[in-house]
Amino acid sequence: MLVLAAGIAFYSCETIELEQVDDPNELTTADPDLLLTSIQLNYVSAVRSFNNVGGELGRIEYMFGRNYFNNYGSGTFNGAWTDLYADITPDVAAIEALDAESADVDLSFHAGVGKILQAHLLMLFVDYIGDIPYSEINQPDEFPNPTLDEDQAVYTAALGLLSEAKSLLNGASVGTATDFFYDGEADNWIKLANTLQMRADLTVGNYSAVLNASNVIEDSADDFQFTYGTNPNTPDNRHPDYAADYRSDGANNYRSNWMMHNMAGTYGDFSGDDDPRRRYYFYRQNAVTPGNFTLLYDVDDDGFFLFNGDTNGETLSCSLESVPSHLEFTPDEEYWCSTKLGYWGRLHGDDDGTPPDNFTRTAVGVYPAGGAFDDHDDWLTNSEADGLVGYTNRLNLGAGGGGNGITPIMLSSFVEFMRAEAYMAQDDYTNAADALEAGIDESVKKVASFGALDGGADSSYFPSTEDLDAFVAAKKQEFEDAAVTTGLDGLGWPTEKDKMDILGEQYFIAMYGAGADAFNFIRRTGYPRTLARNVDIAPGPFPRTLLYPGNEVSSNPNVNQRTDNATQVFWDSGVTNPAN
Repeated sequence: MLVLAAGIAFYSCETIELEQVDDPNELTTADPDLLLTSIQLNYVSAVRSFNNVGGELGRIEYMFGRNYFNNYGSGTFNGAWTDLYADITPDVAAIEALDAESADVDLSFHAGVGKILQAHLLMLFVDYIGDIPYSEINQPDEFPNPTLDEDQAVYTAALGLLSEAKSLLNGASVGTATDFFYDGEADNWIKLANTLQMRADLTVGNYSAVLNASNVIEDSADDFQFTYGTNPNTPDNRHPDYAADYRSDGANNYRSNWMMHNMAGTYGDFSGDDDPRRRYYFYRQNAVTPGNFTLLYDVDDDGFFLFNGDTNGETLSCSLESVPSHLEFTPDEEYWCSTKLGYWGRLHGDDDGTPPDNFTRTAVGVYPAGGAFDDHDDWLTNSEADGLVGYTNRLNLGAGGGGNGITPIMLSSFVEFMRAEAYMAQDDYTNAADALEAGIDESVKKVASFGALDGGADSSYFPSTEDLDAFVAAKKQEFEDAAVTTGLDGLGWPTEKDKMDILGEQYFIAMYGAGADAFNFIRRTGYPRTLARNVDIAPGPFPRTLLYPGNEVSSNPNVNQRTDNATQVFWDSGVTNPAN
């Protein structure tokens, strides 16, 4: 596995062609178990690329850089393209060849799993890029430079792969192979294939098929996710975000101000309108962020007061700056630079330099990265005897869950949100509310289960089952009370949230750590309209597609690079979101 992981890292930096071998049928000495291991690891590497980009575009994660076209250049998907075309595709073909030439070996499980993962990546590339090579790939003698297939045809081919995979997996045995996802349970892989079919039906607007989908991922026990370990080196198998943040030099990534502000509520625990997942998602190192507020509990007066953080040009330069004119008098004005209650991240598009804030910026938490649970109060305490008491920072090497987190890919909560969207498209608001409720419920309970990973956390801060149930009920009620549609004010913000705004927000929050499908949701629905605006007044057009990988353009004369990000994929009707 270490050798394979090193190989993945190496090839992601190299100029590649779509074929890595002359003829996969000649790989008669290949070990099918190792091929399946390689396919799974390459798949995780690729899907993380989509999660990162989709998460940034959906404000689930922070996006560095003000201009969309410049942010997502030709290098964005070089690694994922290599994973699919140079590794996974020939490996799947090699498994099929080995299976065909030996009557004594049944590799149906290997081939079925490989086809599912291949199909998912093909659909993701269509979603993000559009037309891609398919019919001529892996045939170097006849097609040394494969041409582009129409995006809809590739989608159809990917669905065909899912169908083939289900037939192969019916009753198949894993044998001696390693299955990183489902521990050799073929039935779970069939559920995943059905769920990916459901995802495709939603993408293209086949809502009745979405609502009639059966044998899909319905329970957290069936969740499709990749689990990491706690080993820090040789190899480092911890969650990548944990490895980046839990270091001797402090946290190295910024979290999204939009997400943290949305989840903190008015005053956190004090107001009780916060999201119970926030302490699992984010670990605060800092009690009050420059230019924003937290609460102060005065022991002597036995009362709570607002406590404003002093501006600090060294650690947060924007705290000395005026609000950008296009964000004045909008909801973004409250958190464009800094976020309340000690949450320290960045707004969408903020490309300021990196100040010495590694020990104050908010880090990833115990979900999904296996970090620390945030067991800090939402206020500072002050008394004549003790003075002002701040946080005790537990962020250090090995803290929390030690990196034993997950990359979420397709969860049962996502399935419920997909159903809710399909019900909304059919004007069935009652069933949409029930599906929304189920999606939030499955999300909060899954997230809460991760608290057990942090043995050093103060469990008195864990939300109770009653707390979780109350939050779910409140969100369902908010959805039911909301109008079906609302207008926009003069600055392009909804006059009040409508049902799809609430659905989109909750779907994106549940998608934390994933994010790939947020990009689809925005283009498909134009929601949620409450997303943070870019810090720049003129960030350029929001992408409808991204550029082709530069490595492929440079090596294949049949792939011409785009000059803009405006090309629409076949299912994209051109709906726009006012946030973009």
